[in-house]
Amino acid sequence: MMIYLILILAALFAIYWTVKTKKLFPGIISIGMVVGIALVLPRIESILLPGFYIYMAFVALAFVYGFIAKKKSFVTRLTICLLAASMFTYWLWVLNHWHGNTLLIPIFALLIFVAGLLSNAKLKNEWGFMVIMVADAVAIIL
Repeated sequence: MMIYLILILAALFAIYWTVKTKKLFPGIISIGMVVGIALVLPRIESILLPGFYIYMAFVALAFVYGFIAKKKSFVTRLTICLLAASMFTYWLWVLNHWHGNTLLIPIFALLIFVAGLLSNAKLKNEWGFMVIMVADAVAIIL
């Protein structure tokens, strides 16, 4: 139940932040992740896997955004790319039933986020989807 609450609060914050900032590309990423979460949370078998794939697609899109956002600083772009890559890798690992250190990846994602905050990464427009990925990492660890 706690995991659902964390993800729902993160999704609501992402919607709020998208409406507040009115930036197109970060807003598309945030709303896409929220749609993926909305499809996964009811745990209906027929929409569960498509929900994961939608979520993963928009996490991959967040990686692309971090890679092509030339106006952002290197630390900001690196934080976005590493966090998105780590969460995409986790879900790729889990959905393919690969064995390995799947618990280390969300811990790595949280460390990346903390390092980005400590190094003053300017994530003003990206808070919506960054909070979703961090909440996802926290939910995985819990």
